[in-house]
Amino acid sequence: MAAIINFYRFCSQKYPIRTNLVQTGVMFGLGDLIAQSAVEKRKPEDIDWLRTVRYASIGCALGPSLTMWYRTLDRLGTEITVPIVTKKILVDQLIASPIITGSIMTMSRVFSGDEWPQIQKKLEDNYVKVLLTSYTIWPAVQALNFTIIPQHYRVLTVQIVSLAWNTYLSFMSVGGGKSQEP
Repeated sequence: MAAIINFYRFCSQKYPIRTNLVQTGVMFGLGDLIAQSAVEKRKPEDIDWLRTVRYASIGCALGPSLTMWYRTLDRLGTEITVPIVTKKILVDQLIASPIITGSIMTMSRVFSGDEWPQIQKKLEDNYVKVLLTSYTIWPAVQALNFTIIPQHYRVLTVQIVSLAWNTYLSFMSVGGGKSQEP
């Protein structure tokens, strides 16, 4: 186990963007598998593997962006003080969270082959609910992330919590059937 941790530490410091691309893709894919099997109660033979690959692809696209985002937030300051941590949380939640949530929900529908009216309907039905739910979870996670987690482990920390979050997002944006056209 120590060898795996040391290998991860090496990769996350030497190749942070590539490491975060892979880990975020894996965690998004796992989140979708959990959504299909545990939430949607699909049998193993009914798992939509293409959907899982599409959702993992969204994670791969998002991972490098998260790396750069956390570096950008550190421009607000790296000291662990209440004003700096509060500022980072507010910027993260008021800027990144709405964009990332909308992007994931939109990309998942685009990758599923939906047309814009279907995508718009799914967003109208679920976006605000998903965003408000995110505000009950992520500010606390980010408070811990910005106070006790080293910068090169922040995306990993978010992805560990995201396993449950990605399950929810997958279900809300992909699962449960497609929204019908208005």
